[in-house]
Amino acid sequence: MIRSWKVTARLSSPLAGDPPALDAILEWEMTRRLGIKSGRKLTRDTRLSDIQRVGLPLYQTTLAGVNVYRCSDPIIPAPRAEWADHQAKRFDTDLAALLLAPGERKSIGTTSGDYKMRYTPIRCRLVDRVVWFFYGDRYEVRRLLLSVNSLGKHRGIGYGLVAGWDFVEASEDYSIFAPRDGRKVLMKTVPVGPHLEGIEGFKRSFGGAFPPYWHPETKMEIAIPC
Repeated sequence: MIRSWKVTARLSSPLAGDPPALDAILEWEMTRRLGIKSGRKLTRDTRLSDIQRVGLPLYQTTLAGVNVYRCSDPIIPAPRAEWADHQAKRFDTDLAALLLAPGERKSIGTTSGDYKMRYTPIRCRLVDRVVWFFYGDRYEVRRLLLSVNSLGKHRGIGYGLVAGWDFVEASEDYSIFAPRDGRKVLMKTVPVGPHLEGIEGFKRSFGGAFPPYWHPETKMEIAIPC
């Protein structure tokens, strides 16, 4: 059913980093299912024109000449707790050398490369859900999301586990703009343009306005909800 929907991801473990955009999640899952990701790594040097794009079960709208999906940025409640974990990696050369014959021992670099030691902080927040609003096909969106088992960063070590997905029909379309106290506020990161006239609740920045958000060719002047 193509209508306005509110989708909620119920989390069963802390969220690491920031929650992802809904269109980015769906595009990642669609390319994985179609096998587009297999055998080819997308990097910042890859031109967008060389990427095989996929259609998503979300409606699009054109803002400032750019096509964007009608889905809000992720919304999370106030965290019950927030802290910094650390991801550590250390190669203990002194102990490893004892496993080798004296004639086979040699020096290796631990300040760069594969054996570089690290102690990286991870921002963690204890939230029970992530919410998005979108306008599109609920059935197809749900079918894709059922295979998404975790959100955020460091998913492979247990952060951001998804216990389930819930869908509720929204009374209005809150995918890009939403009313608040008689005014209209921005709900989604969009390109800066005349469509922002009279809109409140955003800050200007420079970044991606559509997936893949991290790619250099998607960078432009944008408005971010705040």
